[in-house]
Amino acid sequence: SLRDLVTAPAGAELKGIMERNVVSVTPDRDQEEVARLVSQYNLLAIPVVDNNSTLLGIVTVDDVVDVIREEATEDFLQMAGIGKDREILMKSTFDNVKLRLPWLFASWIGGTIAAYIIGTFEPLLESVIVLAAFIPVIIGMGGNVGTQSSTIIVRGFATGRLQLSKIGSVIWKEMRVGLILGIFYGILLGAVAMLKFIDAPPELGLVVGLAICVSMIIATSIGTLVPIVLRKLDVDPAIASGPFVTTAIDIFGLLAYFLIAVSFISSI
Repeated sequence: SLRDLVTAPAGAELKGIMERNVVSVTPDRDQEEVARLVSQYNLLAIPVVDNNSTLLGIVTVDDVVDVIREEATEDFLQMAGIGKDREILMKSTFDNVKLRLPWLFASWIGGTIAAYIIGTFEPLLESVIVLAAFIPVIIGMGGNVGTQSSTIIVRGFATGRLQLSKIGSVIWKEMRVGLILGIFYGILLGAVAMLKFIDAPPELGLVVGLAICVSMIIATSIGTLVPIVLRKLDVDPAIASGPFVTTAIDIFGLLAYFLIAVSFISSI
């Protein structure tokens, strides 16, 4: 670097102060990977070279800041399920509709399936109508914790802190997190069920408490696994934090809730 040249003794030879193993990139390197290298090695600039290691130019840290901002914007847009067009705010109403319509279709499909599941268990709801009161909190908590898990995984991939070789321990960790959170909120929800609905059978607290526990375990598993699978398929995992994950969590959470309720319906 220039600092090394200026501070080196007057009689020093160039080969004594030169850096032989220079971190460099080729022109076809993905800009997000270049930004990751600059961040990893704390560089002010990174050289761009051809196949013969001939210097073609440099990428400065200012360029990297712009890249990071652009990539982060794309990730956030995809997590919200509205594509990756960074200029969406400036587009017309019709263009906005075209961009957002396909992403919301997954939510529509999931909502339709959820409605079908509720309809299938209509006799159960008719006999124990209070079960319907806990549907929003069970699927809502599942969706929230699942989104947290998927966001952690997506950002881990984006920053380079998460590697596929270490994915097993990450999956197991997130499942443990889901279990602990599920037990905690399951106990709270079960207590609320017994205190709020005093006239309801005491088994109601067990049903809703167990349901939210199972739902949160399922949610963390889905939120963790979907981005990983997409990554292995070379698909941008940022889309996993959008409607796809939350829709899947809603479906499986509802199904688990009603199946648990059916298991206790004879005593209720």
